[in-house]
Amino acid sequence: MNKTTIHTTLWGLVLALAVCGLAGCGAVEKAMGFRKPTAKIVGVRFRNISLTSATFVFDVQIGNPYSVPLPLANIDYALASEGSSFLSGKADLQGTIPAQSQKTVSLPLVLEYLGLLRVLRNVRPGSVVPYTAEMGLSVDAPVAGPLRLPLRKEGKLPVPAPPRVEIIEIRWDKLGLDEAGGRVRLQLTNQNKFAVTLSKLTYALSLGGVQVAKSSLARAVPFGADGGEGTIEIPIAFSPKNLGLAAFRMITGKGAGYDLDGTMDAKTDFGPMSLPIKGIGKTVFRRLKG
Repeated sequence: MNKTTIHTTLWGLVLALAVCGLAGCGAVEKAMGFRKPTAKIVGVRFRNISLTSATFVFDVQIGNPYSVPLPLANIDYALASEGSSFLSGKADLQGTIPAQSQKTVSLPLVLEYLGLLRVLRNVRPGSVVPYTAEMGLSVDAPVAGPLRLPLRKEGKLPVPAPPRVEIIEIRWDKLGLDEAGGRVRLQLTNQNKFAVTLSKLTYALSLGGVQVAKSSLARAVPFGADGGEGTIEIPIAFSPKNLGLAAFRMITGKGAGYDLDGTMDAKTDFGPMSLPIKGIGKTVFRRLKG
């Protein structure tokens, strides 16, 4: 580069700085042919949804117009529902966006439902809550320096509730001191404002204070939104003599108190969920005629 070229370049930079001071840096970018990076939210998904928390995952697509890699700095975020903020903060970002290309970066945010319910006092478990996410992605652009790229996304999030559980009856098809077997007729009621589909049920069943079954069942059973009901039959088999004579007398009676604990794995439009099940009550026994 000769002296004339260097002189011209320096005067160009001085002129650019002067324009920046008088007309704003946007005018400089236009005058110098600068292009800003781009950023947009291309997807939102949920994972690890339980009664206590859920993880938002925002997929942000970033475009780098420069001929050199673009370093990422951090991202700030604020989530609100109907004007009430329930989640905010800042997270550091690692890595770079390759030169003149695009890359999608995933940002996971953990939402604790207890904190949300404290802020949104009209929200109850089982609800679907509208939200607005305002974010700012910060990058270290060449020449222009630090830049904050604004992001916005509106959507809905679930606040799950466990199903209501009731054992309607137990039908024995085999009943002896050495072996007892039958089927438990179980009714579940969905208490969420969104539909769920059972995929797996893990359970432990006690009758009269004695545990008689502990197993899991994989089955697809849909439950409609807001009170949708479904019936499931659970097989049970055990040896009454191993539980004592009192247990045998109990199961040969007309009924007994039950205690059912477990977990319901379900599919929803928001993603997979794991919900606890708990049922306590009294059920009747029926003997199948052979």
